[in-house]
Amino acid sequence: MIRIDSLLMPRRHGGFTLLEVLISGFILFLALTAMSEVYRGALLSSIKAESALQISSAVPSIHSNIVEVMRENSNSDLRYGEGKFGHLEYSWKAMPIYEGEPSQFLQEDYGDEIRYFLWQIDLEVTNKTQTRGYSFLEVSW
Repeated sequence: MIRIDSLLMPRRHGGFTLLEVLISGFILFLALTAMSEVYRGALLSSIKAESALQISSAVPSIHSNIVEVMRENSNSDLRYGEGKFGHLEYSWKAMPIYEGEPSQFLQEDYGDEIRYFLWQIDLEVTNKTQTRGYSFLEVSW
């Protein structure tokens, strides 16, 4: 015997409708997009941090090179220079901001010709993608 309500209502199969598949695909797409943006941001931050670390770790050696150049010459002219340290490039400029004489005790030992200078040194270190500036004071005589 055939039931009438089974003829009027079609059977539902266990599958998904097209609308449900489209909505779930869209949600999956949004989740993947958000995760890729998070990964991209983390990767860019890591690259910038590595570059900053390379620059910062090279500054003491570059500073030593500049100090040697500063102490080779005893005049008070404006000084500048540039160079390479590994794959980093740097340029610097030194301006005298103070000129003085040593104490009377040192003048007796070394004579009246000795003078010292206080320099303002501006250093710019460049990696391939990043440039950082540093400023410091140095004394020469």
